[in-house]
Amino acid sequence: MIDIKKADLQHGWSWVLDGLDTLKKDVGLWVSMGLIYMLIAIALKLIPFVGLLLLILISPMLLAGALQTAADLLSGNLASPASTGSGFSPQRIVADLQRATARLFIIFSDEEKLLPLMVISTLTLGMVVVINILAVLLKIDGSALTAMAAGSVGPRVWVPALIGWFLVRFLQLGLIMTVLYSVPLILFRREMPLVSIEKSFAASKQNFIAVCAFGIPFLLVYLLINVMFFALSFPLDDLAVLVLGWVAVPIFSTGLYRSYQDLFKR
Repeated sequence: MIDIKKADLQHGWSWVLDGLDTLKKDVGLWVSMGLIYMLIAIALKLIPFVGLLLLILISPMLLAGALQTAADLLSGNLASPASTGSGFSPQRIVADLQRATARLFIIFSDEEKLLPLMVISTLTLGMVVVINILAVLLKIDGSALTAMAAGSVGPRVWVPALIGWFLVRFLQLGLIMTVLYSVPLILFRREMPLVSIEKSFAASKQNFIAVCAFGIPFLLVYLLINVMFFALSFPLDDLAVLVLGWVAVPIFSTGLYRSYQDLFKR
C-alpha cells in the first residue's frame, strides 16, 4: 500500500516552478517534445470529430514518454547528446527533434506498460464521449451560455441549463482527478489500471487544493487558447495554439512528475 503525502497550496505552486526547473535541464529536448505534440494535436484537429478522439486516445501514451523523460533526466540516466552545434544551429535543432520524437514515443516499445496505458486511454475516451453526449442533451454549449448572459431566456430555461453546466463541469473535474496520476502510477509502479485510477482519485481528493493550484495556470492557458482560436482567423489561430501549447505542455509534464514524486511515498 502506497502512502499518499499531504500537500498544501504552496506545494501546488512549487510543482509548476519545479517543472520549469526540470525543463531548464534540457530546454532543447523539452521544447521539441512540446512542439511535436502540438503539431500532432493541430493535425488531428483537422479531422472532423475523429481527430479529437484520436488525440485523447494517444495522449496518455505520449504523457508517459514525457514523464519517463523527466524521471531519467532527474536521475541522471538521460545524458545530453554530444555537441551537434550551439544555439539554434540546424544540426542542434535536428538532433533535438530526433531525441524528442524517440522519447515521446518511447512507451510504444514497452508492451508491458503500453497495454495498461491503453486501457486508461480507452476508459478516458469513453468517459469523454459520455460527458460530451450529456452536455449535448443538457444543451450546454456556447449559444446557451450566450443566451443566458444576454438575458434573452427566462429562469425556466436558464436555471436547468446552469445546473446542467455545473453537472458537466463536475464530471469533467472528476475525470481529471481519476486519470491525473494513473499514468505515472502505471509507468513507475506498474499498478493495474483500475488500481491506478482509484489511487489517482484518492491523491487528487486528499490534496485537492494543491492539485488545483498546480492546474490553474494550465487551465488559464487552455481558456486563452480557446479564446484565441475563436477570435483569430486561420492561420493565426493555429499559430497561437501552437505557441501557447508549445510552452505549457512541457511544463505541465515535468510539473506533474514532480507532484507525483511529492505525493507518493517510496
